[in-house]
Amino acid sequence: MHGAAHVHAAPERFEVAPGVHLFITPPYGDVGLDGNSIAIIGDDGVVVFDSNGTPAASAAVLQEIRKLTTAPVRYVVNSHWHWDHWYGTETYTNAFPGVHVVAHEKTREMMLGPAIDFNRPGIETQLPDYIAALAKRAASDPKLEPLLQDDRFFLDQKTHAALVTPDVTYASELNLYVGGREIQVRHYERAVTPGDSFIYLPKDRVLLTGDLLVNPVAFALSCYPSGWLKTLEQMDALEASVIVPGHGAPLHDKTLLHAHMEAMRILLEAGRSAKARGLDPDQARDEALPRLRDVMVRMTGDDPRRNQEFKTYLADWYMHRVYDELNGTLTDAIAPIPAK
Repeated sequence: MHGAAHVHAAPERFEVAPGVHLFITPPYGDVGLDGNSIAIIGDDGVVVFDSNGTPAASAAVLQEIRKLTTAPVRYVVNSHWHWDHWYGTETYTNAFPGVHVVAHEKTREMMLGPAIDFNRPGIETQLPDYIAALAKRAASDPKLEPLLQDDRFFLDQKTHAALVTPDVTYASELNLYVGGREIQVRHYERAVTPGDSFIYLPKDRVLLTGDLLVNPVAFALSCYPSGWLKTLEQMDALEASVIVPGHGAPLHDKTLLHAHMEAMRILLEAGRSAKARGLDPDQARDEALPRLRDVMVRMTGDDPRRNQEFKTYLADWYMHRVYDELNGTLTDAIAPIPAK
């Protein structure tokens, strides 16, 4: 394995329901996050929902799964195309030749080209340039050396990942049955991406959301505003006693889900009103922020750093896509980060 000399911190494990284990992998220095990975363990097989952002991370998760069961991983389900949720799939296809990789049909299309093109500038120029600059600083400041090693490890893992695309796709719903468990894989509308999948376990009342929900603030870059809200409304209708987001700790009520839905409703209404009055997306965002104050604090605890994440990742990015949607221009193409 590339980067084997560097030891990344092991994932933290939470058993969110009997036989349902969440693995949270820490960030890679200051250059990358890793998505949550969940193992659903049945009597004779395992389903893994999201396969991490690097082969090293998924290998560490598999090592933990092997401590819990000797049953093989039969399915890997990838929630969407963002690279922190599927770049580690090779771990499972190498270890289990019979494993099936499952995703929505549009997610497979994104993985086959657009996602790679989107990530290419980061891998080929942006990350190497940043790491080269950090190396110069570390030469005179040894305290930066551990950060530099983490960042180099991340780039090496991303560069050398053997990407595995799904061999099973679906359009709206797919039920998997493993070891007596019913695992409902669902897609409602374009939301965060064109092909978001989430999983519902009806017996355990567990909802696995992928990036449709993030604790504490979701990332709205290139999202589909109306479809995302409709998807969250459908998820809210499910009886879920545990919600596992795409990033962050598990949730034991729907407070954060409802807060995201409220913020989206405010942004959609504010965007429609502002655009009708000739305001641009940035003006619309600024006009909406006072109305978003209470719901923001419910999500962020009024932490200044979290507040800034809310204003950028949700309010700004979502509002720009509200305007795109009002212009009728939403395709499956990946939208760039809005210019400052």
